[in-house]
Amino acid sequence: MVNAKLDWPWLLSRFITILLPLIVTLYFLMWAFWVTTGSGLSDRSGNPIGGDYSYYWAAESLVLQGDAAAVYDFPRLRAVELAVFGKEASVPFPYPPTFLLLLLPLGLLPYLPSLALWLTATGGGYLWLIRRLAPHPRIIWLALAFPGTFQNLGFGQNGWLSALLLGGGLLLLDRWPLAAGALFGLLTYKPHLTALIPVALVAARRWRALLALGLTAAGWALASLLILGPEAWSGFLKNVPVAVKLLETGKFALIYKMPTVFSAALLAGAGLTAARVLQAVVMLAAAAAVAWAWRRGAAPASRNAVLILGTLLFIPHSFIYDLAILALPLAWLGWDGYTRGWLPGEKIFLVLGFLTPLVAVGLAQATHLQIAPLVLGALMYLALRRAGHEFPFPVPAPEIAGQGPGTGQPG
Repeated sequence: MVNAKLDWPWLLSRFITILLPLIVTLYFLMWAFWVTTGSGLSDRSGNPIGGDYSYYWAAESLVLQGDAAAVYDFPRLRAVELAVFGKEASVPFPYPPTFLLLLLPLGLLPYLPSLALWLTATGGGYLWLIRRLAPHPRIIWLALAFPGTFQNLGFGQNGWLSALLLGGGLLLLDRWPLAAGALFGLLTYKPHLTALIPVALVAARRWRALLALGLTAAGWALASLLILGPEAWSGFLKNVPVAVKLLETGKFALIYKMPTVFSAALLAGAGLTAARVLQAVVMLAAAAAVAWAWRRGAAPASRNAVLILGTLLFIPHSFIYDLAILALPLAWLGWDGYTRGWLPGEKIFLVLGFLTPLVAVGLAQATHLQIAPLVLGALMYLALRRAGHEFPFPVPAPEIAGQGPGTGQPG
């Protein structure tokens, strides 16, 4: 009788190699079935194909008619949605006029080609970035299988664009600080995502990047003011408190889709004031963590992960599709662990982070427990712990699929 010892690492590697393409195929089959079994521009549920992108396109149609201010007039925007898609918009347009300026070329196309270009351009850039952050043979499959990627696809949202601007800026920061700052400035189309970037740049004394951020943001705002008119900015500023009130006290179903400390507190039964106080405490802690990691000159992987995780913990109002951005710290921390050595607990919490966009909403609806802030907090601890090491970890040679570690020969 032969007593053969199973090669568990080899078996696990082969299992993952087969599993990831299967997950991705299942995602896209589900998505294709949902959007092709509807009627006209509506999917199977009666909502517009592309989800929230219909909102962007309807807004651009008003801009191209020469009335950018109408985007922030909720009844008029709702009427466009109803006329084109047969369903009314449910919330006022929440983005500043700079976002309208960014999307203006896409509004020139019919809806479905515009949607296809939006998803292809932002999705392709997102995958390219992840490949640059973690150049492992399976990283594209991992990125496609990441539930945050699928969430963004289903909603037709801007999580891929935000990840590309934020991650691209961090990737360029050391070698091309002015280009990095310009990307950060473009990210101000979603201002809350840029809140901690100046904290990091000041702490690390990256003055050129900070200057480029400020000039780009100011120039882009000025361009939108000149092209779209001051009425658009006036309408946006009037809509901000309305949108915040809606998120905090309006449709409670939105709370389940918000992976934030604020929403977690409300779901747990805290009052509005208590939830705001708890969120404020976490915001201060996140800012302090970012300042510490960047001031001490931590390695790029850990300091960048701290900034992004800190941002996700800092913002009180975000939605599940924004967790597409979570792919960035997962890639940075995962690649750093793979190439420099793992610390205790890192692998399991990276897996939990990977799964969070898949389970967070359903679990919140079933139990009133929003786990996303807990997982983000654990990942933040891991990133800070890694940033706190003064000396490099031992560097084993990377394992390539089908090869033994560091041998260059089949394993």
